[in-house]
Amino acid sequence: MPFLHSIFLFTLIPAVLLTVGDYFLIKKNRYRLLSGMAVNTTIIAYFVALTALIIEINNASLGLAYAIILIILALPVILFMLTAAYLFIWNGIIVWRRESHSLGNVLTLGIGAVLIIVPVFFSVTKGWWPHSKILTYLQNTYSFLLLYAIFWVLTFMTSYVLTKVVHPKYDKDYAIVLGSGLIEGKIISPLLGSRIKAAIDFQRKQLAKSGKHLKIIMSGGQGGDEKLPEGVAMKQYALDHGVSEDDILVDDQSKNTYQNMSFSKLVIEEAGLNPQAGIFTTNDYHVFRAAGFARAVGLNIDGVGSKTSKYFLPNALIREYIAILLRHKKFHAVLIGLVLLLNLSVFFS
Repeated sequence: MPFLHSIFLFTLIPAVLLTVGDYFLIKKNRYRLLSGMAVNTTIIAYFVALTALIIEINNASLGLAYAIILIILALPVILFMLTAAYLFIWNGIIVWRRESHSLGNVLTLGIGAVLIIVPVFFSVTKGWWPHSKILTYLQNTYSFLLLYAIFWVLTFMTSYVLTKVVHPKYDKDYAIVLGSGLIEGKIISPLLGSRIKAAIDFQRKQLAKSGKHLKIIMSGGQGGDEKLPEGVAMKQYALDHGVSEDDILVDDQSKNTYQNMSFSKLVIEEAGLNPQAGIFTTNDYHVFRAAGFARAVGLNIDGVGSKTSKYFLPNALIREYIAILLRHKKFHAVLIGLVLLLNLSVFFS
């Protein structure tokens, strides 16, 4: 019993220390994968500590209840893993029907197909060449890449959740609305409209709660197929929804998210606003990555996400996940390369 008691304390103390570290990490900058990784590690630490405590108490009824709770929590995860391929294909078909037929919009469809085809391929070929070292190498590589992707998906999803549960205070000078494409070169799309409405809602809530006025910066240049700059169209949309013209500023030069932040910063400084007393609005799946661009130009600001259609969210999140990993492509390439080299040992066994 004393031995188990020491194990409980030994596991609880690191969990508490990790919690303190999580607080400071998230407070400093929750828009990075390190924060998600730290929170996941803390959850695992508490799970280990709680399990040690249950073993220490050594009560049959309590142990059974704990086991049932774990099964209930694990069941949805197990079911998802068993059906993930088919869920991805189903989602991909829905996105294909409702959105444009672009390569990005068939992402979930492609992932679902890979999750089905690759295991079937290995199962069939292993039956033909059961002692093939090349097939063993390829199968080990696939298994590693799948586990590697799952690890970073869990990290990204936790980081994504952090961006949604922590809300900015209503004491801001400005809100940057990130532009996106216009329909027929001139019409605000529902996606872009939701971003503008998120800024308007924040402006109105802030005025009601603190009495402080908020400037809204419409950020978006003119694409090659657009009849006017997105920022200009966004301004008119806001005017039509009751925003005073005095509360609207416009950046009509930016072509991507980095420029949205960079050019908006110039507008902020010209207007005499505090660069660090603001927010930006975009779709919820885009907040995490957009915050990285904001910090890259010196804007330490939070993001407010507008809702995305549920059917489109899986596809959008995966695209953001891939884009974030590609920002650290050298790190991932080196790590994967080392594992692939170590996996060559199958040829010498």
